[in-house]
Amino acid sequence: MGRRVLWPGALVLSLLLRGGAAFAQQTPFKSFELERLDFNPGAEGSLVVGMGELLEAHQYRLSAVGHYSHQPLVFFERGAPTAAVRGRSTLHVSAAYAPLNWLQVGLQLPVVMLQLPGPALPNPDAPKSLVLGTPTVGVRLGLFTQDDQGGFDVAVEGDLGLNVGSEAAYARDAGLRFMPRLMVGRHLGALRVALDAGLLIRPGGRITELAAEARDELGNEVRIGGAVASTGRRTRWEFNVRGMVPLSAQPFSMEVLPGVRYLVNPSVEVFTLAGVGIGKAPGTPLFRLLAGGSFGDVTPRRGPKEGSVRCDLSLPLPPEECPNNDNDGDGVRNIDDKCPLKWGDRLGCPRSDRDNDGLDDELDACPSQPGPVSHHGCPVRDQDGDKVEDDEDSCPTRPGPVENGGCPVLDRDNDKIPNDEDMCPDEPGPPERQGCPEEDSDKDGVPNREDSCVNEPGGASNFGCPTHELPLVSIKVDKLELSNKVSFEKSQVRIKQGSYLVLDWVAKVLREHPEIPRVKVGAHTDDQGLAEQNRLLSRQRAEAVRRYLIDKGVAAERLEAQGYGPDVPVDTNLTANGRENNRRVEFIILRDGRTGEQVPRP
Repeated sequence: MGRRVLWPGALVLSLLLRGGAAFAQQTPFKSFELERLDFNPGAEGSLVVGMGELLEAHQYRLSAVGHYSHQPLVFFERGAPTAAVRGRSTLHVSAAYAPLNWLQVGLQLPVVMLQLPGPALPNPDAPKSLVLGTPTVGVRLGLFTQDDQGGFDVAVEGDLGLNVGSEAAYARDAGLRFMPRLMVGRHLGALRVALDAGLLIRPGGRITELAAEARDELGNEVRIGGAVASTGRRTRWEFNVRGMVPLSAQPFSMEVLPGVRYLVNPSVEVFTLAGVGIGKAPGTPLFRLLAGGSFGDVTPRRGPKEGSVRCDLSLPLPPEECPNNDNDGDGVRNIDDKCPLKWGDRLGCPRSDRDNDGLDDELDACPSQPGPVSHHGCPVRDQDGDKVEDDEDSCPTRPGPVENGGCPVLDRDNDKIPNDEDMCPDEPGPPERQGCPEEDSDKDGVPNREDSCVNEPGGASNFGCPTHELPLVSIKVDKLELSNKVSFEKSQVRIKQGSYLVLDWVAKVLREHPEIPRVKVGAHTDDQGLAEQNRLLSRQRAEAVRRYLIDKGVAAERLEAQGYGPDVPVDTNLTANGRENNRRVEFIILRDGRTGEQVPRP
């Protein structure tokens, strides 16, 4: 049959069609995938073990690997080995692409190039060359990335093996195979270490009709891989161990695969691996030899506290990318060289000290002005001589203490409040009064700002009122607090007569406290009924309270009425008690457009 060049799609179709319509007549084996070796498509750290790494966004890698496995299928019947496949040569094509920094997709496409039957195969004419193996697609998600502060490279992946390979070449399971896996890796100086664990879910059972004592079982298994790889050099080595723990009656197996890699240029890498197999599980070879190459973004990125692989390629790179090189040739490594691009014998810098302050110009922030080392060679400036340097002095031309930012403290009344913060700079007063003295008209020890009876002495426990009086209003910083509610006739604007007494107290307090400039009368309802009607009702009720207080002698310009309806509840509207709490009237103190403590001005 003549050879000709096929398009990739036609080649794959040809391989599929060669698979094994006559499989049952040519071999005693059921359909199964013999190959146990899979590759790491991104392959930045290890070729066959995931190290938790992903390609960077929009990077890709294409690889082709040829490998030979010796005696990958051997049966042990009554302790005696019988080879079914003496040797197998495979071309393994893989690709990886990262659309995002945390997402990588991969494809592995094995092609069985040559297969040498052993004595266990009754029909030596079974297809052995140029047939498709089990293609695998995978999606990898990066969870964590090691940085200069530490941590690990952690990723999860899901691999799906498609049952479209050749049955006659032992390259196709009876159904789909799936393997979720977890990969963890870490940079340790010039080494990277990793652990890769996955659960392979595949069709199980015996693969032959041989005697029952033959060891030919396949099924689900836990696959574990470990790797150690060198970093930072053009020639790198790696040591891989891959094994499986069976979850069925199949035997245990393990492979040891050391290898070496060489970066030809930033886009091309070649590599080779060799290893031995241990165990009797189908697909475990006596030994394996591999060689191949990769194209694309094959230069591994620089890890934390590592030199870049690119440093070995004689490329013009900045010193920080090659910390172990000596760019200026002065015998001081870049990582230790204070002037990595200039030859020098003093910390890698040339000797120069124009201002003779004992600090080399390369390290001197002010090379033409002498200054101490503590100021990076710059002179200490203190124009006002207050021992606070100008850079930290808020008043560089006026002396002042350090605790005041270098500014003078002006306090005419000696109340420890600077004049520019003292509302009464000529009268001492406490900080809570912004420097103004407390007023106590009735001399009962309760300041006017807290006294509900400013003209009658009383104790603080009774809000400054005599013991025979029960004050119904107390003065807070931002409001007047009532001991009784203001009530209205149901669904009406009219105030209940029982609320007159508490409103009289509000009027009394406002008349006796002219320092309270304005009070907002705010009325609220529950959410029963239409919201707009409730807002109208609350505005009318607030206005009714305002008119009542005006009639009691409070200046109209000190009162403001506002209705909120159901919009500002203080409790739930799902219970009767909650709705009762939401139906309320509040007296909010307004000062300069804000609520807060009133401070009298002189």
